Amino acid sequence: MSTTKHLLALLFAILFFFNIPAVFEAGAIDSKQAVIMFDEKVDNELLEQYSESVDYIFQEIPAASISITDVQKRALEMAPGVESIAYDMPVKSMAQTVPYGYKMVGAPNQVPSTLTGAGVKIGVLDSGIQSNHPDLQKRIAGGACMMTIVDKDGCPDSYNDNSGHGTHVAGIIAANNNTFGTVGVAPSATLYAIKVLDEYGFGTTSTMIAGVEWAMKQKVDILNVSITTPVHETAMQEIMQKAYNSGMLIVGAAGNTGPPVSGSTSSVEYPAKFESVIAVSSIDQYKKIDPLSSLGKEVELTAPGVKIYSTYPGSTYDYLSGTSMAAPYVSGLAALYMEKYPEMTNVQIRSLLQKNAVDLGAAGRDAYFGYGLAQVDKNPINHGIKLPYTTDGKGKVVIDTSGLAARFGSFNVYRGEKKVGVNETGNEWIDYVSNGTVTYYFHPVVNGKEDEVSFTSLKLTMSELAFPDLKASQWYDRYVTYLHHEGVFAGFKDGTARPTSLITRGEAAILIGRSLGYDGTMRSTSFKDVTSKSVSSGYVQSLYEAGVITGLPDGTFQPARKITRAEMAIIISRAYQLAPVEQSTVKDITNKITGYQYINGLMAAGIAEGYSDNTFRPYTYLDRAAFAAFLSRAISDQMR
Repeated sequence: MSTTKHLLALLFAILFFFNIPAVFEAGAIDSKQAVIMFDEKVDNELLEQYSESVDYIFQEIPAASISITDVQKRALEMAPGVESIAYDMPVKSMAQTVPYGYKMVGAPNQVPSTLTGAGVKIGVLDSGIQSNHPDLQKRIAGGACMMTIVDKDGCPDSYNDNSGHGTHVAGIIAANNNTFGTVGVAPSATLYAIKVLDEYGFGTTSTMIAGVEWAMKQKVDILNVSITTPVHETAMQEIMQKAYNSGMLIVGAAGNTGPPVSGSTSSVEYPAKFESVIAVSSIDQYKKIDPLSSLGKEVELTAPGVKIYSTYPGSTYDYLSGTSMAAPYVSGLAALYMEKYPEMTNVQIRSLLQKNAVDLGAAGRDAYFGYGLAQVDKNPINHGIKLPYTTDGKGKVVIDTSGLAARFGSFNVYRGEKKVGVNETGNEWIDYVSNGTVTYYFHPVVNGKEDEVSFTSLKLTMSELAFPDLKASQWYDRYVTYLHHEGVFAGFKDGTARPTSLITRGEAAILIGRSLGYDGTMRSTSFKDVTSKSVSSGYVQSLYEAGVITGLPDGTFQPARKITRAEMAIIISRAYQLAPVEQSTVKDITNKITGYQYINGLMAAGIAEGYSDNTFRPYTYLDRAAFAAFLSRAISDQMR
């Protein structure tokens, strides 16, 4: 804690213990709504003493919505454990007065044509929805009103819309496909009305945070946020990120503030500006940017937003414009994607939306249109190709890819989001899976380039291994399962694999020795600290005799010591006689690092990999999962 923080904490303690009534007398000064966020947990006792009222305690983050005076705010800012405190900022709907879009996003040409968003849950964080609107009946599964946080009389009609904005947004997403009115992009999607705006289209960060929490509890798949604020708020960012991490896809209006002002590169507003949110700009029927649309590098997609015809309170219809109208087009499209590809995560759906977008403006992503105009997915499911597979009961999966090879020649393979096969041409493809569900995506490679949008998928569920701490969804599952299948990885006596535990030098010797088929019989060794009673002694001695390990200068091997990434590189390179390489591709490996040639060799061979910051981190200790990955790749080219 800094000196300033110490002084502030001391001043707060003085105020707290002497409790100056003249300063903190309730009602002495007009109070305001604020969001206070704590480092770890909400201090109820502190809030009761230094606020006018505690109006709402958030459940997903350590924060609360309170009413305070300016003096109380200054005192709370000094309190230990308080991360931030900010007055509620106004948020507002981004619609302008003053209709089309269904054809522009390709809805009439979706594949298959039967997609309607059925089974997909969409939360509409807005001014509520007219629940009995004839074009929205049967679409609304429920809702909640958060306006009582700032006004005890703020929810006179529950989550029903008394503004118009939320009902208009809801119709763009899911208006019924019938003989009247309009039709939404996903007319069978299930809507949840989350009222966080009043009749004038205004709410606060408190109401929004509470609304996102409620959406998380309902486990909605998509959250449409056609609401903006120009001010960054820490608690808002955290709840949005937590919702996104939980699997929710969040779509937000970029804002209606127009291009950035001089000296600024972005006018995109929050929460669309957060990384966890898809920021959507607005275009007209001629695919020209809406002059009022906010712009910036955060813009991810664009959609129709000028003069959009949709449902409106009073069981009527109206035309509205703005990025508020563009965002629900993307939410509706996302629902169609989720119905078509139920195995995909929110991250994968987001990526596919980007890849399918029609590029507008400058080539590639730009500050006006992002990746381009959002579109339906027009790819035939699996190209009509079947992918039969067999398993051997020990984790090995053999997938028949003859149909893919005959149709496309070569293809890349993804296990979930990770690429695990490059330019494959064989009639079968082999992988290793323990317990749970895994989805593979096979992308054609045409003229040496992967077709990022078109793919054939296979979803399978396995229950091959008894390791309770190994799941198919984990990145390292295929490597640990492969080593287990080959008799290299045996696990512990309690039946666990312990993939995230750090691996010792002795354990590494056992795994490498087994992979090479060496004699593991326990016996005396050339190292004074590895006796015949050590479980690793046989493999340690075999590796020593083969010249793979040499031990330490003091004549010890130190089998209980954790192994570093550099040591791993040296041992595996020697064990599998990999050619050393002088030239490094990562910034922290120089000729001053012991074993640098081996590290470079492993990386050049595709066995080892660095971190996203272009480092290798040679002195970092390895866990069992990472070691399994490196060893698997050394043993088998197919695992690289």
